[in-house]
Amino acid sequence: MPATARRAIRAPSGFEDHLCRRDAAALLGFASEFKIRQLEKEGRLHPIRGAMGSAWYPRREVEALRLTAARTPSPTAERVRCPDDALIALLREKPRSVVDLVVDAGISISRAERVYRFWRAHEAPRASTPVGGESDARERRSGERIEHDSLIRQMRDADPKVRAAAFEKLKSQRG
Repeated sequence: MPATARRAIRAPSGFEDHLCRRDAAALLGFASEFKIRQLEKEGRLHPIRGAMGSAWYPRREVEALRLTAARTPSPTAERVRCPDDALIALLREKPRSVVDLVVDAGISISRAERVYRFWRAHEAPRASTPVGGESDARERRSGERIEHDSLIRQMRDADPKVRAAAFEKLKSQRG
């Protein structure tokens, strides 16, 4: 079944140099008319109303908006292309959250989440494991609690001997 084409609507008489929402969106490079409605609400576009309340925008106003939009990047656009190694260096110097990465580096949330997941999987565990007798400054649990949690993890081991040894040790600590 062929799709029906949208019929072009005509501008009100005397306003032939005006653009409808669909044409204004196309001229500004928007995929939908919704952004045009937002610009209208912000007061950046001033419509003339036609038949049945259709909105018509002066062509020069739309073109002026197009020129200003081309010069100023949107606030959500990435400011500077920051390579992943620089983002990981930021995480190494001071542990940050995903939100901190977005704000500090000016990257998208999805990219910050990917870099953060990579860092947590590859480097964060190494940073949180104490070397020798050192205690981790971020660790708040007591030594007994850390040992107990380690034994609980061993209880989930695939080897029955490891599970049995952990069970015996937990049983002896309890009694």
